[in-house]
Amino acid sequence: MLKRWPLLVVILLCMIGQGSVSSTVYASTLPQAVIRQYELFEITFPLDEDYSNPYDPAQVDIVATFRSPNGETIRVPAFYMQPYRDFCSPSRCESEDLRPDGDGEWRVRFTPTVAGEWRYTIDGTVNSQYVSIYENRSLVVEANPFARGFVRVGENERYFAFDNGDSFFPIGENLQWSWSEGGGLYSYMQWLDDLASVGANYARINIDVPWFIGLEWAPPPGQYGESGQLAAWRFDEIVKAAEERGIYLQVILIWHQAFREYPGLPVNVPSTPPRPNVSADFDNHPYNTTQGGSLRGAGDVLFNQLAQDWLQRRLRYIMARWSYSPNIFAWEVIDSIDRIPAFVAERDEVWLARLAETIREYDPNGHLLTVGTRSFIEDIQNSDVIDFSQGIMYQSRPIEAAVDQTQLTFQTVASLDAIAQHPFLITEFSLNPWFEPTADDPSGVHIHNTLWASIMTGTSGAAMPYWWDTYIHPNRLYSLLMPLALFVDGISWHTLKISPMVVSLVFNDGMDYEPILISDFNRNFRSASLADATYIITSDGASPPTSFMSSYLYGQRYNTVNAQPEIFKIFPPINTVMTVRVRGVSSSADARLVVTIDGTIALAIDLSAGTSATSFSLPISAGEHTVVFDNTGEDWLQLESVEIADYRGPLQVFAIGDQEAGVVLAWVHHRNYTWEAVSAEQAITPVEANLRVPSMLTGSYRIEFWDTLDGKILGIDYVAVTEADGGILNIELLPIDTSMALRIFRETEAVNVVE
Repeated sequence: MLKRWPLLVVILLCMIGQGSVSSTVYASTLPQAVIRQYELFEITFPLDEDYSNPYDPAQVDIVATFRSPNGETIRVPAFYMQPYRDFCSPSRCESEDLRPDGDGEWRVRFTPTVAGEWRYTIDGTVNSQYVSIYENRSLVVEANPFARGFVRVGENERYFAFDNGDSFFPIGENLQWSWSEGGGLYSYMQWLDDLASVGANYARINIDVPWFIGLEWAPPPGQYGESGQLAAWRFDEIVKAAEERGIYLQVILIWHQAFREYPGLPVNVPSTPPRPNVSADFDNHPYNTTQGGSLRGAGDVLFNQLAQDWLQRRLRYIMARWSYSPNIFAWEVIDSIDRIPAFVAERDEVWLARLAETIREYDPNGHLLTVGTRSFIEDIQNSDVIDFSQGIMYQSRPIEAAVDQTQLTFQTVASLDAIAQHPFLITEFSLNPWFEPTADDPSGVHIHNTLWASIMTGTSGAAMPYWWDTYIHPNRLYSLLMPLALFVDGISWHTLKISPMVVSLVFNDGMDYEPILISDFNRNFRSASLADATYIITSDGASPPTSFMSSYLYGQRYNTVNAQPEIFKIFPPINTVMTVRVRGVSSSADARLVVTIDGTIALAIDLSAGTSATSFSLPISAGEHTVVFDNTGEDWLQLESVEIADYRGPLQVFAIGDQEAGVVLAWVHHRNYTWEAVSAEQAITPVEANLRVPSMLTGSYRIEFWDTLDGKILGIDYVAVTEADGGILNIELLPIDTSMALRIFRETEAVNVVE
């Protein structure tokens, strides 16, 4: 039987000014009686009773009950831990040398959020026998005007904010793990230092991998012995380091590969740089029957009650040990849940909900919850049990040819924006999911373009790059984050009604434009389009994506339940031609294609049954137009594509803003500034243009022009919008050969307008 703290220490509470004498208590150190709001209050105490598994609440269930000055009661489980000491240093060792530092001990960690006098009691049961640790003790909490508190979803329900009302806009990267040969904890601390040095504030860490931090990868299941306690000590140190550096951690609690067989890689990975062995999977996991667990197959974790109990106990332990920290941004219940064999979203959201409820029950500070999926699954990512959604975005180099990274970002975010019901982040991206893209893009151009495109298309924080250890750190790419951190500072993200907006670029006469082809419709017969959607056709695609639109325009007699007109808003920069191609018509009855432009019928043509492969061209003038495609015939017709001949200029622009508040953020990017062009050392010709921002209130606007590569403000201009301008803010841009960002603010007082 496990037995700790053989010496019983008797303390009379009256000796330390706490009132009447209580029963015998177990204590190694007396807790600090006065702390500041949002600071850690930690109590250490022994237990003299016998128990075999300190991680099983059925054996040991000690709970601290705190009563706030306003009468709220908060319960926090105590936890068992083994302290460690590092007997080495970065200057002498490749990685840490951890050895036990004394005996195991019991602790309670708590962060008071309200100033005033708190009262607390610590008691519970050991082997069903009542034990009292402290009774009705006092904790005085002083107000802390400098503390920002915990991160919440902001009042506009699109961005994040701290308890004190400051915005939190996540900028950072994945830092999912380190490993001994890669520097272990020493490397991880260096990565946190590097993030902090450029003003970043976010890292995503996985605390369920056996080579770095994994509580429960050694048998027996339900216990976190030597390897688990070593892992927990590492995470203790990382949380403290994050607090010191202003980094907020998104913590993956369950690694999907624990309940999956590692499939190997479909590509040959370069032999360098060194990488950890990430092949651990269900075969190595203690829940597997071959390791003493209860699961015969990996997917059984979704159905096995004993495995569910073990997972819930582990989550309880994690909440007890680390939920105190305001620098936990969010708990990610599991990453890539849809990769677990036999996973079915409609059924297994109940399994996920149980785990989420466990976290909610034992996390007194209500940290944000999220879950990872490899593809966006509405039943999971829009579930009420989570607070924000996630998407990931990988290309498939070298198996597939690369696509334009900026357009991919726009299309990914547009898809999320159309269907996500929570704030959303892109929490992983790279040119491939198998190894670092050093050979393709050593300077990180794809990271730069993705960061700026993501925030300017409406994500709730910057997209988070992958390959931190073998790509970002060796190539010193942290500098890509600094301009973004400077740019977003001072914006009231959580209170403004910020959303994606349509702005346009006006080029000099004679500019060549490329066509845009729209053909990615949903081609499943009898599929329904997104209801009541208007597709905004930018030069980089549609928002919402036209993949949500059925290619079938259903008629007025058959399949009428899915019949609806499809509406496009288009913005051709010059007079041009729009070509509508029809793939086919039902063989059972005729169709009638009607196209209206700004309310006027531009095309109305009968298409006989069985018609195939026909097209129609319509002239379109420069400017904004509403185009409606409808079928007033009896049966369906199927669209092949819609093409606008002159639509895409050499620069692209993305913008978000709150026009009513007079705040607009924009990013203008030269289409040739890509990782492919930079790697090939291709010359890029600077382009001049004017930016036109619609629907702006009259007044004077301050415009800041930012260099997105070094974070410097290139200049400041003031431009007036008068009634004669029709709400159009016209901004003359500097020549652009890479990219430029703009911050636009309506001045509250009149200023001199710089010509």
